Amino acid sequence: MLDELDRQRAELTRVGEAVARVTAHATSADKLVSVTVDARGLLVDLSIDPRAMRRYRAEQLSAQITTLVAEADQRLHHQRNQILSAAVQPSPDYADIREDHQS
Repeated sequence: MLDELDRQRAELTRVGEAVARVTAHATSADKLVSVTVDARGLLVDLSIDPRAMRRYRAEQLSAQITTLVAEADQRLHHQRNQILSAAVQPSPDYADIREDHQS
């Protein structure tokens, strides 16, 4: 019983660390603006190609950045859900598998 608790505790720690390390990235269709968000959805990197400053007005660039952060945050949620879903999948012990014997 204690071994199982230790295993579960270690798995929970591993999953927590994996979720904490997740980042997500989004890039504009024209590849002039890109963002990266951290595990909390906070903007941690913003890259603006100098050509974007000529192509977009300030409010357009602001809207582009906001949209990209939202896209990256959506990807972040998807990645986090994948990690958590994988962690809660029961380990197969094959105890509930029954063989049908048909003659």
